[in-house]
Amino acid sequence: MNRLLTRARRASFQTKTFLLLLCVSFVLSLVVGQYVYSWMNDNLHKQIAIRAQVQAQQIANIQDVVAAVERRDSATLNRLIAPLKAVSDANFIVIGDKDGRHLMHTDPNVPVGSPMLGGDNYPVLHDGKVLTTLRNGSLGLSWRGKAPIRDARGDIVGVVSVGYLQSHIENRIRDQFTPFVVMLCAALLVLFACAWLFATGIKRQMFNLEPMEIARLVRQQDAMFESIYEGVISMDVERRLIAINRAAREMLELDRSPQEMTGLKLDLLLPDSPFLLAGPEDKDVIDEICLFGDLQVIASRVGIHIDGKLHGWVISFRRKDDISSLSLQLSQVKRYADNLRVIRHEHLNWISTLSGLLHIKAYDEAMKLVQSHSEIHQQVLDYISRAFGNYQLCGLLIGKYYRAREMGLELEFDPGCRLEALPATLTDVEWMSIIGNLLHNAFEATLDSGLPERKIVLYISDEGEDLIIEVADKGPGVDPALRDRIFERGVSRHGGADRGIGLYLINNYIKQAGGTIIVEDNIPHGAIFTVFAPKRKPQHA
Repeated sequence: MNRLLTRARRASFQTKTFLLLLCVSFVLSLVVGQYVYSWMNDNLHKQIAIRAQVQAQQIANIQDVVAAVERRDSATLNRLIAPLKAVSDANFIVIGDKDGRHLMHTDPNVPVGSPMLGGDNYPVLHDGKVLTTLRNGSLGLSWRGKAPIRDARGDIVGVVSVGYLQSHIENRIRDQFTPFVVMLCAALLVLFACAWLFATGIKRQMFNLEPMEIARLVRQQDAMFESIYEGVISMDVERRLIAINRAAREMLELDRSPQEMTGLKLDLLLPDSPFLLAGPEDKDVIDEICLFGDLQVIASRVGIHIDGKLHGWVISFRRKDDISSLSLQLSQVKRYADNLRVIRHEHLNWISTLSGLLHIKAYDEAMKLVQSHSEIHQQVLDYISRAFGNYQLCGLLIGKYYRAREMGLELEFDPGCRLEALPATLTDVEWMSIIGNLLHNAFEATLDSGLPERKIVLYISDEGEDLIIEVADKGPGVDPALRDRIFERGVSRHGGADRGIGLYLINNYIKQAGGTIIVEDNIPHGAIFTVFAPKRKPQHA
């Protein structure tokens, strides 16, 4: 027994499902078969009882039979009853006198005058009742319908008994029940086949995995989902929450459990978040800067497609501050590397020149070169540190100034430059990204023009209510075909998969600060990018 239980526990899901359906079908068939058999048995006995009574009453009302009973004429009774027995399905017909003795019996072996067996004649002969009884007679156990025979005065002169043997009834039940059994067995075979196909189909839908394996995979996926550092949200096409991981709940400060939030619309959890209002026609979005409530994030939205049909969306996001911190570190390292490379390059040239002057013993010229070199560097450093009150901006501009010289360009600062502090509408990292990307684009555009004039002019001022940043280059200008789309992601006059990011980020940052950016032509050639950003955060109604 223990071995059987162990084998049953180790059986595959497909086998267990098949055996379960098999047992249920078998038990159900037995119950239905027993019910049908009982119903057929009861119904047939009721029909036979009614037919026996009706036949007994009909025979008892035949006048010739009444007269023959009064005369105790057995021969006449045999002659009258024989045709009736031939057309009846009863097993026997008996007529007795008022004393309960046989006057005739369809079985010739029963002698006339012998007593009628069964003991059920009294209610008929004395009380005149019509009844059906189950009794043992001369032919065996039978169902018998009995009716009294009355003369013209109404006196009871005899009794009629019409009987159906119990063995005959059982044979008839078996004959009627056999087709049902055959049909039931055929249905069972069909059910067995369907059970096997059903179990096989379920197993196929579960990728031939056992329930324990599926449960283990679900637990592993839940653990992986919860351990992802980025916030992850999945929603259906109706924007109802399907799943949300721990990082997303912490970043969005949602104190409810995932079970409580599942099925809720994201519009209720994160109102005023257009990024979540995705429709079937919306495309996937990668690294979009947006707001989830009051949290500024960089988010991606990818559709869930099954068999070519959209079933929902998966949204992953991280705090923009995290990306900004990494961006700051990378930009600082890159800026330091650029500055060192430029300074090293210039220093090598200067050392070579100085070495040559000393070699030819031109000491006065060497001294003038040293003094001139120091004065130029000091003038640039003094101007930048005096005009701009932000150390990070000063470092950026010094690096860009030397980078321009290394590229054969001239970065000129407008005499009207004046900045006390960068507005708090954006972080310093974001302002560095705006200014750095504008200058980088201006450098590339000026180099691409191939013209002899290679000057880039920078103007930064916080006079008045707005911060103004203006960069003018001497490049080929902005293509009119791209002017309306130049701030879209991936749009660039250079083309390429890694292009079209700088102006896209600049535009996003400026929108967050509540500002605007405009593009104008620089006469006679080139482009001017001007940023207007309020120094205070705009008040939203």
